[in-house]
Amino acid sequence: MSAWFTVYSPKPLQHVTLADVSAYLRGPKVDWYILAETFGIEDEAVVERAASALRVGSSAGNLGEWFRVRYRPARGRPLDVYRWADQERVQQELAEARDEHLAGRSGRGATAVRKALLGVVEVAAVELGLVHLEDMGLVIAGQVAEYLADVCGGIICDTNGEWWAVRKGSPRLLLGRS
Repeated sequence: MSAWFTVYSPKPLQHVTLADVSAYLRGPKVDWYILAETFGIEDEAVVERAASALRVGSSAGNLGEWFRVRYRPARGRPLDVYRWADQERVQQELAEARDEHLAGRSGRGATAVRKALLGVVEVAAVELGLVHLEDMGLVIAGQVAEYLADVCGGIICDTNGEWWAVRKGSPRLLLGRS
């Protein structure tokens, strides 16, 4: 069973390169130690191993695969990142978001999310396996999603069904869990 960070983008993401993602993840804006602590990871050695092994690389391109992020030895499952620009697939992803995360929800946050979804032209998603939910994979996947949402002005639905906007590098909760 997979968990997902899904980015709903009002702009095409084709201009985002592997080098862009890698530079962000390795850059000064990401403090892996503080981020890891917010996810309950306090062992600095675990953080250091993941940060030093962090690699962004190409994927096979099957079924919308865009790129992969590795933070463990090569034999370990990577984080797969998908990008869907085909409008039929985008509409499928939007319908799933409305049905699974917004059905029966009301209020300012739900209204903001529905409004943002109206302008979506592409969807990107980071797939996590169960193993990623127990280590730095969850932290790294969240940062990939935040970076993509920030560069495209999109919103994120996280692994817990919470909705976020990221502007100028700062995430802001739009809608909590139901």
